[in-house]
Amino acid sequence: MPLDLSTTELPSLENFVPGDNQAALAALLACREGQGPQFIYLWGPQGCGRTHLLRSLTPEQSARVPAYQPGVRLYTVDDVEELDAQQLEELFVLMNFVRSNPECRLVTAGASPVAAMKGLRADVASRLSWGLTFALEPLSSEDCIAEFTRLAAQRGIEITAQMDAWIEQNRPRDIKSLKDFLEKIDQYALSMKKKVTKPLITKLGRDDA
Repeated sequence: MPLDLSTTELPSLENFVPGDNQAALAALLACREGQGPQFIYLWGPQGCGRTHLLRSLTPEQSARVPAYQPGVRLYTVDDVEELDAQQLEELFVLMNFVRSNPECRLVTAGASPVAAMKGLRADVASRLSWGLTFALEPLSSEDCIAEFTRLAAQRGIEITAQMDAWIEQNRPRDIKSLKDFLEKIDQYALSMKKKVTKPLITKLGRDDA
């Protein structure tokens, strides 16, 4: 049996590829150190890195909307536009606790600007706008392919220029899709005891289409 030596890199601010989002990353690095405004709101389309950033800040947080806890200084809430009425109430309570404790920070994220969220409670919307807001831009095609190649190298997979060219022409070029495709490539090659080659990538890409 082949040994599965592949590793999935955990999200961190250090391995986030910022692209055009350097200002947002700088604000989050400061936030992690308890500096800057208490509230940050991130928004952008799927694949822009919202979830990566939030998981980087609070890797041990499990609750969708965490409750305020004495001693905990950093909280995150993702996909604000998908919260139900109860969760919005929990977020409202958390926002008030954070605001009353200057050492605390709250980073939230959604798919659209606060003003474009339909049905969002006015009191929650106003609080989402209390601090900084960043519109996250997806990585360029070139940055996505470069990151795909870097992650593949971590797994011992050499991605040739011909492979890069095929992926760029035939696969979705957002980083999440490329990471998922890399996982599929790695697992298939391990199970079949095969080296990753362009024909292997091409076959998997077509089967996954």
